[in-house]
Amino acid sequence: MRKPITQAEILIAGPARNNADTLVAEVGTLLSSVASFKKSYCLVVESDSTDSTLDYLERLQKAIPSFDYISLGHLAKKMPRRTERLAFARNRILDELRNNPKYAAVDYVVMADLDGINRSITREKFEACWELSNPWDVVTAIQSERYYDIWALRHPDWNPIDCFTQRSRLESVIGKEAANNLAVKAKQVVLPSAGMIEVDSAFGGLGIYKRDALLAGRYIGLDDSGNEACEHISLHADLRNEGYRIFINCALVNSAHHIDPPPPPPKGRTMAGIKFLQKIGITVFGEERFHKYLDLLKKS
Repeated sequence: MRKPITQAEILIAGPARNNADTLVAEVGTLLSSVASFKKSYCLVVESDSTDSTLDYLERLQKAIPSFDYISLGHLAKKMPRRTERLAFARNRILDELRNNPKYAAVDYVVMADLDGINRSITREKFEACWELSNPWDVVTAIQSERYYDIWALRHPDWNPIDCFTQRSRLESVIGKEAANNLAVKAKQVVLPSAGMIEVDSAFGGLGIYKRDALLAGRYIGLDDSGNEACEHISLHADLRNEGYRIFINCALVNSAHHIDPPPPPPKGRTMAGIKFLQKIGITVFGEERFHKYLDLLKKS
């Protein structure tokens, strides 16, 4: 049974690293999408940022009473693998959910990436998940153009094994490009606009979890050999072993594609480039001499 939205508390949570460009918009979009819930919270676990992510987290905490964040500092030196750090951050969210009195009454958790993938999530899409007849414990998002997240996907027919392991095995047989096409790209298909697909694992940038389901597992970001492994696979394997059911909801579209491509660089020299050259040039040549070169540079 699903607790009605108006009676349920929900936590939006996710890891962050160098998300200054997307963080505020992403948090705002997600919080707006759960506005009908009895109570909502947001928790971000940050590490290793070298941009202004921490500044924005501080501002969000001051501006939004239900928002909180934890900074884990610099993990990269002791955890050089990205997936290990992601698993560590996501497990910290699980620990907070389990032990922090603030979240004791939370019924559902939205585990979300904060890199811009959830820019198309809406209140209507969220609420529609509570109208589904499928007995879901976890429901995950898709992209309308092509479903991208094959690494986190496990389905007995669609993607039964790690796609990158499969690609590596195929490279010596059919070559790198063909191996990548077969193991990864061919599986990044356009999904139907509605319907549910039951899977052993999926993510797609956002998953809605019942509290007891999420707390039945643990994230692991390395395989037995110490290589990077998708951290969602271990969590979802634990959940499936406990009998919880995971679905892709084809109507839960969080974006058209994974990340918007960056705008093309402007032609010619940019002002940012000129300022950088100016800083270096003044240091090397002195201000008066360099400005002569700079005038020539701008005219060229």
